[in-house]
Amino acid sequence: MSTQVVIVGAGPTGLMAANQLHRFGIDFVIIDSKSGPTKESRAIAVTARSLEIYQQLGLSKTVVENGIKMNSFNLFSEGSRKAKVEIDEIGKGMTDFPYLLAYEQSENEKLLYENLKNNGKSVEWETEFVSLQEYEKEIVVLAKKNNETFEIKAEYLIGCDGASSPIRHQLNFNFHGGTYENKFFVADVIMNWKVPHDNLVIAPSDKNFCGFFPLKGDRYYRVLGSLPRVYFNKENISFEDIENDVIKTIGIPIDFEKVNWFSVYNLHHRCVDNFSSGRLHLAGDSAHIHSPAGGQGMNTGLQDTYNIAWKLAFVLKKQAKSDLLNTYNEERLPFAQWLMKFTDRMFNIMTSDNWFIAKFRMYVVLNSIATIFSFRKIRPIMFRTVSQIWYSYNGKSLSLSASKQKLLFHAGDRLPYISDAHLTTPFYELFTEPTFHLLHISNVGLEKEMIEKIKKSFTFPIKIVEYNLTESWVKLGVTDTLFILVRPDNYIAYLFDSFRELEVENYLNTYFYSN
Repeated sequence: MSTQVVIVGAGPTGLMAANQLHRFGIDFVIIDSKSGPTKESRAIAVTARSLEIYQQLGLSKTVVENGIKMNSFNLFSEGSRKAKVEIDEIGKGMTDFPYLLAYEQSENEKLLYENLKNNGKSVEWETEFVSLQEYEKEIVVLAKKNNETFEIKAEYLIGCDGASSPIRHQLNFNFHGGTYENKFFVADVIMNWKVPHDNLVIAPSDKNFCGFFPLKGDRYYRVLGSLPRVYFNKENISFEDIENDVIKTIGIPIDFEKVNWFSVYNLHHRCVDNFSSGRLHLAGDSAHIHSPAGGQGMNTGLQDTYNIAWKLAFVLKKQAKSDLLNTYNEERLPFAQWLMKFTDRMFNIMTSDNWFIAKFRMYVVLNSIATIFSFRKIRPIMFRTVSQIWYSYNGKSLSLSASKQKLLFHAGDRLPYISDAHLTTPFYELFTEPTFHLLHISNVGLEKEMIEKIKKSFTFPIKIVEYNLTESWVKLGVTDTLFILVRPDNYIAYLFDSFRELEVENYLNTYFYSN
């Protein structure tokens, strides 16, 4: 069996990689030892940045309609509400998806898998990765199905095979980090209480921590928290064992009607020191694992494959040099390292049973959170962080600015979101082609000759998007004509004030083939 890219692992990360590669017309084979998409809910949060990826695939409407928007954040302690913040439009004006959305991992996998099937693609289920061998021009994967082994030959491999990644182990990637001292539990339950269903609830105490997240369905919730120490060495723990501890932690009456899933586990925080090795690229949990604080895990995996897929496509189509693939690690590793530290600090503060941290949490953090949330200007900053729309590749190799204007955005940033009243379609839906877009901001349109000149300057197809210099752009520092070269993943590659062939050619020559 031969293909251009082999993907190992068909969780959300691997299935997103497959959908992205198909979008670019790249042939792939995706294998997984499971019999199909997971039936367990697992990760539940889908960030605005991930919804923008689904928007590009034409799937965001399905996600939003079948997810549940969390309209309010509540902080409970010792039986009383310490803070309540309305978050239903917390990111208004920043994205088409200005809210926090719960959409289970199982539903993400099902949607992505169905989209593959609708496009004539499939997953090799019940197919186990055995080993791999890398050669100068190809990777050969040995796989097993129905007790028979076979080879898959590919030019590149994306490893999306999870936290215990056999691929990472075989190639001896460093996986720095550790394991949290505490143990944790997770349950999907039907429950009755006085809190509205669309509310997110966090309940720390001086001994334990619990969180309640709404799921799609009548009175259906994800409940998670730190396991009381008395159960650490007990086997076959059930939710009924800890039910009273959960109620005691939040301090308000709850009737747990039905438990659909319950699990006890250890949490780890680890990260590789390089996402890539030769023709192999790791993504998602195979490259980084961290606490569930902020609901970042699954979303970060989706972002990883969103980044590597278009780069592989350009290289395989001979539109870019193989050096372009080096920018994957350059751009994604710093975010994974930051995320591990960020979630680690948050998680330790909220879950540690260390005497000092517990007291600090109860008497300093809780009061501080209530005060911080009372400042409306803080909320958009928090949304930008949790939604991942803040992250920038500014200063990286692919990001360059030649503009003389004092812009409030930079090369490497996510393309600014514009919500002008005259738009008949969402701004980001102007950038859905599987290639680079050149956004021309000016009150004077490009002449036909200039359009042809621009297109001939690129060795790959480019879509030109013309947009008037509206007040929205003026507020962002745009005072005159501006060109924004937008990457296929909707980050800014290059900023310049006027089109000069030589300057554009110099930019492209580093990683792309020139005419």
